[in-house]
Amino acid sequence: MKNLLPILQKDHLDEVVFANRNKAYGAYDLRNDYSNQLTKALFIGITFFASISSVPLVLNAFKSDAIITDYVPAGPVELYNVDQPDKPLPTPPVTVPQQIKTVANPEYTPVREVTKQAPLPKKEDFEGAAIGPVTTPGEPTTLAVAPHIAVGPPATTYNPPVAPPAVTEDPNKLINQTDADVAANFKGGIDAFRQKVAQNFDTSAVDQEGMVSATITFVVEKDGSISNIKINGSNAEFNREAERTVKSIKTKWTPAQLKGKAMRSSFRMPISMKFE
Repeated sequence: MKNLLPILQKDHLDEVVFANRNKAYGAYDLRNDYSNQLTKALFIGITFFASISSVPLVLNAFKSDAIITDYVPAGPVELYNVDQPDKPLPTPPVTVPQQIKTVANPEYTPVREVTKQAPLPKKEDFEGAAIGPVTTPGEPTTLAVAPHIAVGPPATTYNPPVAPPAVTEDPNKLINQTDADVAANFKGGIDAFRQKVAQNFDTSAVDQEGMVSATITFVVEKDGSISNIKINGSNAEFNREAERTVKSIKTKWTPAQLKGKAMRSSFRMPISMKFE
C-alpha cells in the first residue's frame, strides 16, 4: 500500500481524493476552488450589509435644516381677533298676528226641550269680520275665516330639588331596656338595689301582716339619676313607703346606651315583703 503521508504534507487533500482520476471533471474544480469562493462570498456579504447600514448616515449628511419663511398664501388672508367673542347672530323679529275682528257663528241642533242659548249674530256683525270660534273686536278684515293661531306649550319653571330636612333626634326620647344596646344598671347589680330598698324601708309604716307585693317603675335619666317613680300595688301604705324609700337612694345608675349615646330608659322592678 502506498504511503499517503508525504502527499498530505505536500499537496491538498483534494489531490488524494482525485488521485489517479479524471481531474478535468467539474467536481475537482469546485472542491479545489471552494475556499476561494467562500472567502469572496464572505467579503461580498460584509460589504453589502455595511453599505445598507451606511444609507441613513448618508441621508442625514445631505439633509437640509433650512426653514422656508417666505411662504405666500394662495388667496386672501382674513385675520381674526381671538380675544373678542363671536358676534351674536341677529334675532329674527317676532311677528305678532294682527288682532282682527271675528264673529262666532254657532250651529244649533233642534232639540225637544228648548233651553236658553246665545243670540245669533246679526247681519251687520258679519261686516268686516271673519268667522271664528269666539266674537272679538279688532281691525276689519276681508278674510272669511279667522286664521288659526298656534299656541306654544305653557312655560315651565325649574324648581331645584330641595334636600329633605335633617332628622333631629328627640333629646328626651324614652326607650325600653330591651331596645337599648346596653341596659341601665345599678352599681353592684339589681340585687344591690333591692337590698338598699329593703334596708331603708320602714316596716312600721305598714299596718298589715303577711306578704305584700307591688311593682316599682321609674326612669333612669342620662346622668344616672332616677325620676317618675311610681308604685303599683294593692296596699296604699306600702306604696307610699316604697316610693319614699326609692327616692331616698342617692346612688346613681349607669344609664342605658344606644348607638354609643346615653339614653333615658324606663325600668320596672317587682318588690315583695313579708310583715309579721
